[in-house]
Amino acid sequence: MKNIAVVCGGYSGESVVSMRSAAMVMDNIDRTLFRPTQVVIERKRWYALVEGSEVEINRNDFSFEWKGEKQTFDKVFMIVHGTPGENGLLQGYFDTIDMPYTTGDVLNMALTFNKKATTRTLHSMGYRVARSLVVRKEEEVTAEAIVSKVGLPCFVKPNCGGSSIGTSRVNEDSEVLAAIEKARNEDEDIIVEEFISGREVTCGVIVMDGKPTALPITEIVSENEFFDFQAKYEGKSKEITPAPIDEKTYARVQELAARIYTDLNCGGMIRVDFLLPEGEPCVIEVNTVPGFSAASIIPQQAAAIGMDKTTLITTVLG
Repeated sequence: MKNIAVVCGGYSGESVVSMRSAAMVMDNIDRTLFRPTQVVIERKRWYALVEGSEVEINRNDFSFEWKGEKQTFDKVFMIVHGTPGENGLLQGYFDTIDMPYTTGDVLNMALTFNKKATTRTLHSMGYRVARSLVVRKEEEVTAEAIVSKVGLPCFVKPNCGGSSIGTSRVNEDSEVLAAIEKARNEDEDIIVEEFISGREVTCGVIVMDGKPTALPITEIVSENEFFDFQAKYEGKSKEITPAPIDEKTYARVQELAARIYTDLNCGGMIRVDFLLPEGEPCVIEVNTVPGFSAASIIPQQAAAIGMDKTTLITTVLG
C-alpha cells in the first residue's frame, strides 16, 4: 500500500478552493490501494493532519513523526491551486528529494502559470490565442494606449493567478485603470486580453492506457459577465456536460486539448479552456492543477464516461 501526501493549501486566495479539493480526494481515494495523509502548505509552516492533530512536516525529507515513528510518503497528490503548487516551486522542492508528484515538471508548471508566456508559446506552436499585452510592475500606462491595442471589451487579469481572482471584464475606457489596480492585488504583472465572442467550453485531459486522453467537454454558461470566481464556486453558472456543440467542433476541441497536454509536457490531470468563435477554437487558458472538489468540472467530465471519483483519483495517481 502506497503512502500518499494529499498536498493542499498554498499562499494565494485559492487556498480555500484547494482545501475543498483535498477534502474530495481524502473522501474518495481508494484506501485498499493508498494510505492518504492531508498535508497543508502555509507560508509559515507545513503540517500533516493526523487524527485531528497538526503535525509539523520535516522539510529536509518531507516526513513527520507520529507516535514515535517516522512517517514518509511514496507520492504526492498535488492539489495546491496557485502558488507554490501550480507554478513549479513545490515541484522543484520535490525534485530535490526525489519525491514523485501528480503534475508536470518545474518547466511545465512555471510556463503554464504565466498566462502571457503560455499564450506566446501556444501561438508559436500554431494554436489560436487571443491578442494580449502585459503591463509590468510600476509601468505607467494609459487607458487609451491599452484600448488601441486590444480593443473593447477586454479582460484584465493577474498574469500569474487562477480561479479568476482579480480578473475584470472592462467595457469602457474609464474602467481600465481601476481593473489594473484590482489585478495588481494578486500579481505585479498584469495581462490584458482582447475580447473574443463565442461560447465557452472546457476540456479535461488525463492519462489513460499510457496516453493523454481528452474527457467529455463541458460548456460554461455564466450568469455573470464571464466565468468569474462567483460563477465557478458559488453556483452562478451552468456547466453542461457533454457540451451541446456540433460533432466537428467537439472532436477538434478534444484533439487540441490532448495535443496541448503533450506539446507542453503536462502531467497528471489538466483542463484546457476554449472560446468558440467562428473558425478555429481559441485557447483561453491551461489549468495544470484544476479544481477537484466534488462539484468541480473534471469529476463531472469523468462521470460522463462512467468513471467515478475513486477511479479518477487512482488514474491520476498512475
